[in-house]
Amino acid sequence: MMRKNKTLGTLKKENIREQLTEALDLPKEVVINLPVITLTGNKEINIENFSGLLEYTSQKIRLNTRSGIVVIDGINLEARNMTAEKICIKGNILHVSFVI
Repeated sequence: MMRKNKTLGTLKKENIREQLTEALDLPKEVVINLPVITLTGNKEINIENFSGLLEYTSQKIRLNTRSGIVVIDGINLEARNMTAEKICIKGNILHVSFVI
Protein backbone atom coordinates (compact mmCIF):
# COMPACT_ATOMS: atom_id res chain seq x y z
CA MET A 1 0.00 0.00 0.00
CA MET A 2 2.74 2.43 0.91
CA ARG A 3 4.47 2.15 -2.47
CA LYS A 4 1.25 2.82 -4.38
CA ASN A 5 0.62 6.01 -2.41
CA LYS A 6 4.21 7.15 -2.89
CA THR A 7 3.88 6.62 -6.64
CA LEU A 8 0.64 8.60 -6.73
CA GLY A 9 2.30 11.36 -4.69
CA THR A 10 5.19 11.49 -7.13
CA LEU A 11 2.80 11.71 -10.08
CA LYS A 12 0.89 14.55 -8.40
CA LYS A 13 4.13 16.47 -7.77
CA GLU A 14 5.17 16.08 -11.40
CA ASN A 15 1.74 17.25 -12.58
CA ILE A 16 1.90 20.31 -10.31
CA ARG A 17 5.41 21.05 -11.58
CA GLU A 18 4.19 20.87 -15.18
CA GLN A 19 1.22 23.16 -14.45
CA LEU A 20 3.46 25.67 -12.69
CA THR A 21 5.92 25.60 -15.57
CA GLU A 22 3.09 26.31 -18.02
CA ALA A 23 1.63 29.10 -15.90
CA LEU A 24 4.97 30.88 -15.45
CA ASP A 25 6.01 30.23 -19.07
CA LEU A 26 9.27 28.59 -17.99
CA PRO A 27 11.23 26.21 -20.23
CA LYS A 28 10.05 22.66 -19.48
CA GLU A 29 13.39 21.11 -20.30
CA VAL A 30 14.97 23.07 -17.44
CA VAL A 31 12.30 22.77 -14.75
CA ILE A 32 11.09 19.23 -15.44
CA ASN A 33 14.43 17.97 -16.82
CA LEU A 34 12.91 16.82 -20.11
CA PRO A 35 15.26 15.70 -22.86
CA VAL A 36 16.15 18.21 -25.55
CA ILE A 37 16.77 16.43 -28.85
CA THR A 38 18.35 18.20 -31.81
CA LEU A 39 18.63 16.27 -35.07
CA THR A 40 20.83 17.64 -37.84
CA GLY A 41 19.75 15.90 -41.03
CA ASN A 42 20.30 12.18 -40.59
CA LYS A 43 23.99 12.54 -39.66
CA GLU A 44 24.01 13.91 -36.10
CA ILE A 45 21.79 13.94 -33.03
CA ASN A 46 22.41 15.85 -29.78
CA ILE A 47 20.50 14.84 -26.66
CA GLU A 48 20.54 16.87 -23.46
CA ASN A 49 19.15 15.79 -20.07
CA PHE A 50 19.68 12.05 -20.42
CA SER A 51 20.41 10.01 -17.31
CA GLY A 52 22.21 6.95 -18.58
CA LEU A 53 23.55 4.97 -21.51
CA LEU A 54 21.69 1.64 -21.65
CA GLU A 55 23.00 0.13 -24.88
CA TYR A 56 25.78 1.10 -27.26
CA THR A 57 26.59 -0.58 -30.57
CA SER A 58 27.42 0.81 -33.99
CA GLN A 59 23.79 0.09 -35.02
CA LYS A 60 21.80 0.98 -31.88
CA ILE A 61 22.14 3.38 -28.97
CA ARG A 62 19.60 3.45 -26.12
CA LEU A 63 19.54 6.30 -23.60
CA ASN A 64 17.50 6.62 -20.43
CA THR A 65 15.63 9.91 -19.99
CA ARG A 66 12.92 11.21 -17.71
CA SER A 67 10.43 10.79 -20.59
CA GLY A 68 11.38 7.20 -21.31
CA ILE A 69 14.07 5.44 -23.31
CA VAL A 70 15.33 7.12 -26.48
CA VAL A 71 16.38 4.59 -29.13
CA ILE A 72 18.58 5.62 -32.04
CA ASP A 73 18.99 3.08 -34.85
CA GLY A 74 21.50 3.59 -37.63
CA ILE A 75 24.74 2.64 -39.33
CA ASN A 76 28.22 3.43 -37.98
CA LEU A 77 26.81 5.22 -34.92
CA GLU A 78 29.43 6.78 -32.68
CA ALA A 79 28.99 8.67 -29.41
CA ARG A 80 31.09 11.84 -29.24
CA ASN A 81 31.40 14.68 -26.75
CA MET A 82 29.54 12.82 -24.00
CA THR A 83 29.13 14.51 -20.62
CA ALA A 84 26.97 13.59 -17.63
CA GLU A 85 23.88 15.21 -19.21
CA LYS A 86 24.63 15.67 -22.93
CA ILE A 87 25.65 13.37 -25.76
CA CYS A 88 26.41 13.90 -29.44
CA ILE A 89 25.89 10.88 -31.71
CA LYS A 90 27.16 10.84 -35.26
CA GLY A 91 26.60 8.34 -38.06
CA ASN A 92 23.89 7.46 -40.54
CA ILE A 93 20.75 7.82 -38.39
CA LEU A 94 17.85 5.75 -39.69
CA HIS A 95 15.30 5.91 -36.86
CA VAL A 96 14.74 7.72 -33.54
CA SER A 97 12.01 6.56 -31.15
CA PHE A 98 10.78 6.70 -27.56
CA VAL A 99 9.97 3.63 -25.50
CA ILE A 100 7.71 4.63 -22.62
